[in-house]
Amino acid sequence: MKKKLLATLMALTCTVSLAACGGTPVDNSSTPGDSAPGTGSATEESSAEGSRQEGEGQEEPGKASVLPDSLENPNLVIVWDTTEEAWNTTLQEDPDAFNLVWSTKAAFEEKYGGTVTVIGVGWGEQQEQVISMVNAGEVCDLAQAHDQNFPTYGAKHVMQDISQYIDLEDDFWYESTTKAFTFGGVPYAVGADAAPVVISYNKTLFDQAGVKTPMKYFEEGNWNWDTFREVALSMTGDTDGDGINDIYGFGWWDGFYVQMLNTNGIVGIDYTSDSGVASNYTTPQAAEAFTFLQDGYIKDKFIMIPDGDKFISDFKSGKLAMTCEYGFAAITAYECDYKIEWAPLPTGPSGQTYDCGGALTGFSIPVTSANPEGAAVFARMAYEMLHEWQNSTRIALYGQEQVDLMNTLSEHINFAPIGIEKYWDANWTIFSGLTDGTPVSTFATNADEQIKEGATITLGE
Repeated sequence: MKKKLLATLMALTCTVSLAACGGTPVDNSSTPGDSAPGTGSATEESSAEGSRQEGEGQEEPGKASVLPDSLENPNLVIVWDTTEEAWNTTLQEDPDAFNLVWSTKAAFEEKYGGTVTVIGVGWGEQQEQVISMVNAGEVCDLAQAHDQNFPTYGAKHVMQDISQYIDLEDDFWYESTTKAFTFGGVPYAVGADAAPVVISYNKTLFDQAGVKTPMKYFEEGNWNWDTFREVALSMTGDTDGDGINDIYGFGWWDGFYVQMLNTNGIVGIDYTSDSGVASNYTTPQAAEAFTFLQDGYIKDKFIMIPDGDKFISDFKSGKLAMTCEYGFAAITAYECDYKIEWAPLPTGPSGQTYDCGGALTGFSIPVTSANPEGAAVFARMAYEMLHEWQNSTRIALYGQEQVDLMNTLSEHINFAPIGIEKYWDANWTIFSGLTDGTPVSTFATNADEQIKEGATITLGE
């Protein structure tokens, strides 16, 4: 579960579709499969949950298409995580499905001519495939940037400075994506879609208990860690009188601490450190997050100590008032007899409104690209097409107000790649420390050392 991390979620904008269930349209832009604590979805991994142009009837200023009418070289080679066979199977099941590369391939070839060759490999095989091609001097024009193939792609100079071919001042591109894939001051990727992590809550239970909902607090400008704790405590209890809580205010994967770091304005791994790669685990912001969570797990006991994915069945059965999800899957992922709503993550004491975690990917241009200009055009076309696809579905499903809020969150995601050795060792060090009462400074320091060791192994520093 841990090692695949975002193997299904971070298909993010790879393949999305609109399905209907019982005559009611739902947002089914997700793919079932394994997920990692703190990053994976509860049931189905949300994909393509946050374009800034979602649902907008017309282009915003500065976001109009800038695609050229023609290209001198329309031929491209792209490494992608979906094979043609898998894509054709998807289309047979849902003709309205959208894939960021395969759907764009057809449109690109129709507009510009030439041939787009897509080398489809498994999610976890992309890095090996791309590095092998680069080392052999083989042409590779475009590749996916995601949490597991960075920092290697940047640190090992597998990719080019993407600002040579794409205007990063164009607000079409997400600053959060470029920031996440910048190493040594060099930006290596761009993207224009994201899936923010949000609170998914049982509105029915809140109404029955007479407790104000997270969204109400947010609309009042008072949704923060303190009110999150207050709400969660109100929804926690021992219903059978055995002295042990059997209903909880909140529960999710064991990596929820990542999201709390994000809402407090930081990411877990620091790639701007003077020492190369470090962590932010020993910062004051992290101490705030770890102390809050440790109290929630073992002192106040309003956070259910994770037991695999048990939180899913507990949420569906009404034993859990709040959990997390990615984007609009917060509304549709849990099929149960309760009314489910969503709200942004609560803001930390050192964070700002809208700070959140989430999932994002992007496009990078390898150093062996024979057509970087064409690759840049393909990337732009892909996200424009994705936005158009989203525009045709999201407002009708969720309304303009919710779409706008989700878009805003997408622009404020704090995200750091985790493609280094020892990351999961550090993850366990933090989680076990949170739940067994180890002093925060102790487990934070130990996890920080594990990250440094892992960076040395991965990058040879």
